[in-house]
Amino acid sequence: MEMILRLEKVSAYYGKKSALKEVSMSVPKKQITAIIGPSGCGKSTLLRCINSLLSEEKDASYTGDIFLGEKNTRDIEGDELRRRIGMVFQTPSPFPFSVYKNMTYAPKYNGVHSKKELDRIAVEKLKMTGLFDEVSAELDKSALKLSGGQQQRLCIARALTVDPEILMLDEPCSALDIKSSAIIEKMLAELKKTYTIIIVTHNLAQAKRIADRTVFMYDGHVIEEGPTDEIFGNPKKEETKDFLSGVFG
Repeated sequence: MEMILRLEKVSAYYGKKSALKEVSMSVPKKQITAIIGPSGCGKSTLLRCINSLLSEEKDASYTGDIFLGEKNTRDIEGDELRRRIGMVFQTPSPFPFSVYKNMTYAPKYNGVHSKKELDRIAVEKLKMTGLFDEVSAELDKSALKLSGGQQQRLCIARALTVDPEILMLDEPCSALDIKSSAIIEKMLAELKKTYTIIIVTHNLAQAKRIADRTVFMYDGHVIEEGPTDEIFGNPKKEETKDFLSGVFG
């Protein structure tokens, strides 16, 4: 199994407060890795370390090493790192302009100016997220007028316009209804054929349905990681058993 991402003893801090404690884990290529655990255990902070967003926050820092392939992410310039590791947040956050401009913003920023190429990218990524047929006649419509589920799929499609190696999603379905969540889950199952996906989710049933690999975090530590069916079917650590059985959460 080829690993695309490796964390070695990563600790994170907000001021003097510790949020991650010597986290070591690996992420396999072109699979879905779910990160689960109770609120406040460090899941979102972990994502922000991986693409170095944490380093942009005042008084926040991390120690340890994160490798994308064989290269330490500290040696990759911030914009380039976030191009290679895309991120979609919990609340849909389309830019306040048209669907088309949302889809061409990042490619233009990265030097693509051919109208033909911009059109190709926009159509290809909208199709990948199953959104093209729904919005093809309304590409000039404000993205803010889309439904919540459509906005979230637009944000995912927008993240794909620069062809990241890894797509990270932080609770992408928490604000969506069951139907929209099911559409996104089906879409992610298709996207993993092309991209490596890391998803933070509080929805254990969702993790069980879509993840190839699951990481359980508690109090800033990675307690257990492995194939999803093993984590849910035969957890080895008491904390994992307690969390999955609802003793705490």
